[in-house]
Amino acid sequence: MSFFTALTGLKGAQTDISTTSNNIANVGSSGFKKSRAEFGDIFSTTPLQTNVIGMGAQSKSITQQFSQGNIVQSTNSLDMAVSGQGFFALKAGGNSGQTVYTRNGAFNLNDSGYIVDSNGQFLLGYPVDSDGAVSDKTLTGAVKLQLQTEFGDPKETNNVGMGINLPAGAPVIPSSVTFDSTDPETFSASSSVTIFDNMGNPKSATIFYIKTQDPSGSDQTYKYDTKMFVDGAEIKPELTRASNAKGTFQFIDKFGQKTTLPADPAYILEGKGSPLYRADDLGAPIESTPAMLSGLNLQTYLGDGKTVEIVTDPMHFKRTVEYQSLQGTTPIANSPFWGKDFLLVDVDGSGPVSVDIAPGTYNGVQLAAEVENALRDGFGDDKTIQLTDNIDSKFTLDIKKLSGDGKSTGLLTPIEVDIHTASIVESDVSKIKEGLVLDDFLTHAQILMTE
Repeated sequence: MSFFTALTGLKGAQTDISTTSNNIANVGSSGFKKSRAEFGDIFSTTPLQTNVIGMGAQSKSITQQFSQGNIVQSTNSLDMAVSGQGFFALKAGGNSGQTVYTRNGAFNLNDSGYIVDSNGQFLLGYPVDSDGAVSDKTLTGAVKLQLQTEFGDPKETNNVGMGINLPAGAPVIPSSVTFDSTDPETFSASSSVTIFDNMGNPKSATIFYIKTQDPSGSDQTYKYDTKMFVDGAEIKPELTRASNAKGTFQFIDKFGQKTTLPADPAYILEGKGSPLYRADDLGAPIESTPAMLSGLNLQTYLGDGKTVEIVTDPMHFKRTVEYQSLQGTTPIANSPFWGKDFLLVDVDGSGPVSVDIAPGTYNGVQLAAEVENALRDGFGDDKTIQLTDNIDSKFTLDIKKLSGDGKSTGLLTPIEVDIHTASIVESDVSKIKEGLVLDDFLTHAQILMTE
């Protein structure tokens, strides 16, 4: 028996050597985890013996050691490694649909563009939405990773976003200085970025910044001109007007609000309007001054849910607060207010405009709304139409004649109508240029067209 006991030790040593040999043989295998042979004593007892010698050694198990291995670089762009704990999840091929796990990150592409391991098992990953955010983080929601063929097609650079800090203390470059990309004295700063053409070839794009303006009393802004060169060749900009999603040009009015109305000086408020600015024009915004209305102590008449009466009938004028104030007497309680010339408003020095209020009984909120409507009507855009010299002083008329073949012929010389001409509507040309109300303008134009 002693001989067989010794043989168990030799067998255990052979198992240990085999395990070590297997570890050495797989030292270059990706994701391989070394094994360790574990042994135990063989005990034997009989009813007649209380203390017996062991029967030798036996192999208990061969266990894998999941300690972190070395991560090395490879030439395959799809090779990956797990740092720390964790496994790659794979979906077995065929109809089994079994999910398996491995730390072997040696992957390749199959003929359909799926990422697979050497056994043809598909690598799983979390799906993403159109914004690139992970939409499902569960194993059941994981999908087979596939590389689309168009992902590898070269695409040219279509848009470049840059954030830069320009030197505020740089001197202004005079317009008389000729720009030279090799002479730092002709520009204030420069920056470079790599772009790609439609074949995927990298190109060096350099942007030069030329300071053209320092802040001044009327315009507290710095202004820079830019020039762009790609591989030494200047790229001329193709500038377009600022537009909205529908392609309609956008402008900025004097209050800083966006509008799609054109900056046409023919349509001016009361002949004293302000021009519009393109949305992409440079310049410091000018904040408007809030409007203020002052008058009698309105809390005396409108506080605590009170109401006021507005009258416009001349028969009731002597009942009004205004009439009693003109007579030097204290107004009687609950006296009405006169609605004619209720407010005299002057906006930006354009001249006072009288605002009337319709007769009725108002509380504070209702009166404020009615005043707002009256102001909007008093300063409406359609009050007068100004006819500026050399811009909208003339228009032409052409009369077409149709022939039997569907073609048309016009006048040899189209008729030219000069709006800056006197008519029965207005004989003073200077007043015509200052502006006509809409109805008078239409009548004036129709008369000139008829003549």
